[in-house]
Amino acid sequence: MKNLVVVSCVSDDRKAPLSVYILNNYRKDVVEGVEKYASGLDADIMYLLPEGQKVEGLEGDVRYTCACSPTLNNPYSVVQVLSGNLPRPMIQDDFVAVYEDKAVSVITPEVAYGIVNGLEEKFVAVNVGDATEIKKVKVGTTVNEVVDIADAKAVLFGGLKGEFVTVAEAAGLKIEALEKYNSITVYSKQDCMVDACVQLMNAAYEDSCGKCVLCREGTSQFKQIVTEMTTGKAKITDIDLVKEVSELISIGAYCPFGQNMTKPLTTAMNLFEDEFEDHIKRKTCKCGKCYKAAELYFIDPDECQGCGDCIDACPEDAIEGKDGYIHIIDQDLCEQCGKCVSACDEGCIKTATKLPKLPKKKTKVGKW
Repeated sequence: MKNLVVVSCVSDDRKAPLSVYILNNYRKDVVEGVEKYASGLDADIMYLLPEGQKVEGLEGDVRYTCACSPTLNNPYSVVQVLSGNLPRPMIQDDFVAVYEDKAVSVITPEVAYGIVNGLEEKFVAVNVGDATEIKKVKVGTTVNEVVDIADAKAVLFGGLKGEFVTVAEAAGLKIEALEKYNSITVYSKQDCMVDACVQLMNAAYEDSCGKCVLCREGTSQFKQIVTEMTTGKAKITDIDLVKEVSELISIGAYCPFGQNMTKPLTTAMNLFEDEFEDHIKRKTCKCGKCYKAAELYFIDPDECQGCGDCIDACPEDAIEGKDGYIHIIDQDLCEQCGKCVSACDEGCIKTATKLPKLPKKKTKVGKW
């Protein structure tokens, strides 16, 4: 059987758009590296590029696809795309992906560049705010030399499969020739880490190929849970739930993307526990990014008659109180369903984006 080397330029992490950049700016080195790699396999060469991207001077078999996916460094996934199917990987170690009677191997432009130039240099996508700058740096360079993080709140290494670290920890790191350092994303002190995780989990959900249940359902559920943290609907137990399920996904998901896409969320939860708890318990966002449209239900202590109708109507058992005492809504349990509002004939249950002063202990009606 003949061999085919596919140069995949469509498997980049969203935070590290390196492939087309390297191919455009270092085409000669990439082509030389690909040819060396292919000669060792006695293989033909194909370049797979994102639809609409053009690389001047690139010759040979060049294909285009709109199916960009982090799974497209997997030979079987590449073959599926070339065959007009969805990009979904095969995980068996001994599986040989075949396209047009050729066994497929996959290489990226960065790896091809390294074949020619060695591993002393590294391409890094530096993300600050909405701007992305790709830098070529020497391996061993400190993070502080690559990007100023002195006034940052946190740093994400590795994009959608990466991990959050504190500024103090990041400052002591040196760039290594690892995928982890393909991207460095800097979050400022004005950034809400919960909101940042919403954006990351939305992107992970969109990038999941959907083949394995753990990644498909995991990204969907995590996206929903972290979004609910910004709208007042999450429960404090959701934090432990995410961590527990993440461990299962990291073991059972089919590909490296699925196995690692939970890390940005879980590492953010570990580093910024207080910030997540503020969102869930106190329904507040100190950065002012969340809860702009959230409605929090509360019982007006001046009007409550202590009748218990709202307690009976609440499906979450989120209302505390007894006859003759002012009732109180437990914000950790409240799902904002509004059933208590319909049950209260006195109109005592109201909404606000910020809770007023309320009783913290049992208080008799009329004594507030």
